[in-house]
Amino acid sequence: MKPQSLKKCLLLLAVALFPCILFVSCQKDETFFPDPSTLPQGLVGSWVEANTLSDTLIFNSNENTGVAWLQRGYEIRNGYRLPVLGSTGYSYKITSDSIHMVDGLSSSYNGGNYLFKFDEATLIITVGKFSQYIDTKKSILTFRKIK
Repeated sequence: MKPQSLKKCLLLLAVALFPCILFVSCQKDETFFPDPSTLPQGLVGSWVEANTLSDTLIFNSNENTGVAWLQRGYEIRNGYRLPVLGSTGYSYKITSDSIHMVDGLSSSYNGGNYLFKFDEATLIITVGKFSQYIDTKKSILTFRKIK
């Protein structure tokens, strides 16, 4: 075989294998959420909404009352990097299967009672949709602990 034809064969082989290698290396990573056994137990920590992945609920205490923060990300408005509308603190009080939440942005401080289930083994919180700003049509939200 001539050196030119050998070079041509190797080039064709490399061109044919490149898409295969690219396809295999670009597999979807399903490990966004860490293993629950590696995270600390309790409410304290950051919890991301499992469907939209755009809203984070942060608890600073394991108590049944306190303030939870809803972080919705940041956006540029009028040249400034500002929190997305709806990012605020919510005072809360947890009872057996519900949570009373009051929006920190509300001028009337009217709150509501919402479904609340905390599964400590899997570190999942199920809560009723307590904010009109959360972008989903679901009435029940699922938050998973990320740290």
